[in-house]
Amino acid sequence: MTKVFRETVVEIWGSRAINYGLLSAIFIIVNSIIGSGIFSTPASVYKHAGSVGLSLMLWLAGGFISLCGSSMALEFGTGIPVSGGLKNYLERSLPNRRLLGTCFYIFYCTFLQVSTSSAISFANYILLAAGQEVTTWKMRGVAIASVSFAVLIFAFFPRAAMYTNNMFGAIKIIMLLFVIFTDIKTGFAALGGHNKLEEKPDNFNPKTLFQGTKTNVYDISTALLNCIFSYQGYDQVNAILSEVRNPESIAMATVTILSILANVAYFAGVSVDQFHDNGVTVAGFLFLNVLGDKAGNQVLPVLIALSALGHLISMSKSISVVLQVLAKEDVLIFNDIFTSSKPFGSPLAGLGVVWVVTIIFVCAPPAGEAYDFVVSLSSYPYTLMLFLCTVGAVKLRYFDNDWNPPFKAPILGLIVFILACLFLLIAPFVPPKDNDSNIPYYLSSVVSLSITLLGVVWYFVRFIIAPFLFRYKLVPKYKDLPDGSRITRYKRISK
Repeated sequence: MTKVFRETVVEIWGSRAINYGLLSAIFIIVNSIIGSGIFSTPASVYKHAGSVGLSLMLWLAGGFISLCGSSMALEFGTGIPVSGGLKNYLERSLPNRRLLGTCFYIFYCTFLQVSTSSAISFANYILLAAGQEVTTWKMRGVAIASVSFAVLIFAFFPRAAMYTNNMFGAIKIIMLLFVIFTDIKTGFAALGGHNKLEEKPDNFNPKTLFQGTKTNVYDISTALLNCIFSYQGYDQVNAILSEVRNPESIAMATVTILSILANVAYFAGVSVDQFHDNGVTVAGFLFLNVLGDKAGNQVLPVLIALSALGHLISMSKSISVVLQVLAKEDVLIFNDIFTSSKPFGSPLAGLGVVWVVTIIFVCAPPAGEAYDFVVSLSSYPYTLMLFLCTVGAVKLRYFDNDWNPPFKAPILGLIVFILACLFLLIAPFVPPKDNDSNIPYYLSSVVSLSITLLGVVWYFVRFIIAPFLFRYKLVPKYKDLPDGSRITRYKRISK
């Protein structure tokens, strides 16, 4: 693996780095992408798609769109082989306003990138395994306990957190493969009638495959956003895998195939009524129906919950480290506090922010609709930033002679991704025909966009308006740290 990757491993975990090859790189990406989404979002996708046929088509479309996006991320990753991911791509896409790109990323990273959905999934599956009714405060209490564990283990035992994360990552891959093998062995057997339900699911009947399909723009875009949410993660690691030959494309193709096969398993073994009534725990009902009470209600839901917990640990780690990187660039408040890794070698301030924000988003929306709401909060600004980066990649390709990365994304793929992002950015504001939700259809997009744009306001207030009003200029001062990183601090110089 690359020197950048080895340095990043040391920076994040404080442990000895290991050389990784292509297969390990692919595993890292797949592990980053597969969180709780594939176990929890299929029911939401089906609800908005309205039919089995359209649901599967949207999962395929989401995978193809994400594959195009991964090629854009790979171009930036090979052209900018340093840690930072989307932050670096936004900075490069806005060369005359580099700090604007950084500030634009701050509020998304701080408030919207937290893995609240994994905390909610963990709570639902643990309660299912325990045979408990999923009430509002039970769900919230277990979700808060899960994010507290994820934050505390990384805060005080960073090396143990690394090994725990690897273990949960292995469980995650095994669980998805188990879903697919269930599809092969018992899911397709369910199609032939080998199912413990009295009424056998008939979801693949050609006469009813597209029955109930919704055609309004809002539902289709929401379903597609939820699919893309399940494919998120390919952009988070490619900057540290820049010298490995095209791992994202292989990983994205693999995840797309696995996700579609997993959905086939769900539809083969879970009735439409169960999809409607028990959305977040749909994977648990697959095992309940085809393997019986013990597997469906206890063993396998626990394993899925552990998969979600592993994603929580991973996201707590990555977000807190990114906040530490942002603090080193002097774009946050209390930058010295966020920069520090004392006394346990972990970014405690960043972890505290992750903990507080996750709890807020677990408790704020109505419990029954919390999962869909927080998924939309994360997906919409993520799509916006990918759109800006892709436009930036096209601009750099044709208008910047200094841009010559080792890998260049196919221009057709970039165009497809730009058009897909535009659709996903506009469509959520088209009113649906029927809105049976307690939350206004536009609320998640408006809230997430407003939070993200606070970064633009922060940029202009701190770096443009305040220096103009108080007649000073900001001059960057640099300090190299023993770990090889650099701190930037802006000093006020009176004009």
